[in-house]
Amino acid sequence: MDTQIFQLTTLDSATSAVFLSMLLGVALLLVLLKVKPLPKGAKYAASGMVIAVLGLLSWMFYKAHDANVRLTSSTMYVDIPLYRVELPRERLVASQARIVNLDEDDAPKLSYRSNGVGLPGYSLGWYKLAEVSDKTDKALLSVTGDGQVLLLPTTEGYLLILSLEKPEALLASLLAPTL
Repeated sequence: MDTQIFQLTTLDSATSAVFLSMLLGVALLLVLLKVKPLPKGAKYAASGMVIAVLGLLSWMFYKAHDANVRLTSSTMYVDIPLYRVELPRERLVASQARIVNLDEDDAPKLSYRSNGVGLPGYSLGWYKLAEVSDKTDKALLSVTGDGQVLLLPTTEGYLLILSLEKPEALLASLLAPTL
């Protein structure tokens, strides 16, 4: 089996605008630090931290538009900003995978974000589930918008919840027998 690549859904224009506004705000903070009279050491330390945050946010924005899932005969790689995951296929519970809309009653209910990023229209990171089932109490999300997502249980004690361009194509590939 060759490597199959499935693109995650990119950020919509409103979410991109929010992200770019954050980047602009951090850049303006850097300009403010430049003109504000501060002790030299404090100015360098604060500027360094702001540049690091600006770099991290810029990289996250870029990776959010380049996120994907790569599936081989033995492994699945989930390449999302900050949370790259590599799982052997035997650790995926493909038989229980399904496509759901997060607004529906049968979708898992999220309790709170324990680590990650939450913007209007973009949820990324680790979330606790409101209802614990099958020893699964957390989920790794990369969700853009409110559309359909692929819900994929793992034997590692968490769910993968991913917004994909073509979730049915990844689901079909996961359910197909491997050679």
